[in-house]
Amino acid sequence: MGWSGGTYTKGNAGSGGWAGDASLGIGIEASRHDTQDNDFATGINNCLTKDGQNTPTANLPMGGYKHTGVGNATAADEYLSYGQLLDVSKAVTTSGTQPNYTITVTPAPSAYVTGQVFVVRPHDTYRPNAGATLNVNGLGAKPLKVTRYLSVTRDIWEYEFNERGVYYVAYDGTDDAFRVLNPTFGGQATTFTPSVSSNTGTCTLNPTSNDNWYQFVNENLVKVHYQVNFNLSGSSSSFVEASLPIQASSSEANSIGIGYASSAAGYTGAGSPGVSAVIAGSTNLRFLRNDNTNWAIDSSFLIYGTILYTML
Repeated sequence: MGWSGGTYTKGNAGSGGWAGDASLGIGIEASRHDTQDNDFATGINNCLTKDGQNTPTANLPMGGYKHTGVGNATAADEYLSYGQLLDVSKAVTTSGTQPNYTITVTPAPSAYVTGQVFVVRPHDTYRPNAGATLNVNGLGAKPLKVTRYLSVTRDIWEYEFNERGVYYVAYDGTDDAFRVLNPTFGGQATTFTPSVSSNTGTCTLNPTSNDNWYQFVNENLVKVHYQVNFNLSGSSSSFVEASLPIQASSSEANSIGIGYASSAAGYTGAGSPGVSAVIAGSTNLRFLRNDNTNWAIDSSFLIYGTILYTML
């Protein structure tokens, strides 16, 4: 009879086994021995071997019991131990040379899948603003992006991927990129050196300019602080302008601020009569005289202010 309903019953159990046969006057018969031995064989073959020589042929209910003493999974078709689950939930420290970061996780994924999330601790803060990437287990380097609104994304900026932070990155198959779900905003101001120009004459920077920085307030808002000292020589000019790291009315951002300039005669203070600073007609920060006259030859300018930009 073998296994039936999860219970093993030997073939001559109905007669009480060999002792029952004897009491019934049934002698040792080959056919009854064969039936018994065949039942043993069937029962044994329906058991899982501890050395893995056979495999289940149906689902195995555990009846509320556990597998204990299990090893850690090393392949995608193996289940995790609870301890390993805790381990793989920990942040994985990156390696590589930024802006190109790499990580190795276990068990290794066989491919990138949309919605796949990794917990990452950067070994080095992202600074160059030159297109950061992440490569998981050699599956390919993918850009690190930040979601601005809806489905629009941008590259992460300096210090948004910081060695003091822990980040969740999710693979987006549509963009073929990793989205940084919790970038670091406003944690670090990044300095820059603006460039200046005019429609006529030559603008040169005064090296005392030393207070220029920008930082992300959030994924959609950038604060740019600038202080630009420069001289105009060689000709009069109807406008001068400064190029900042985020530019007004560009393809990346819109300005929601304004700057100020000193008088053409020198550093007499912001907002002097006859002088204004506006954003007009250029992706740069353009400064105009509001009396419709030109800036004088050999004029000196101090331009400073703070502008907020909304990212497009």
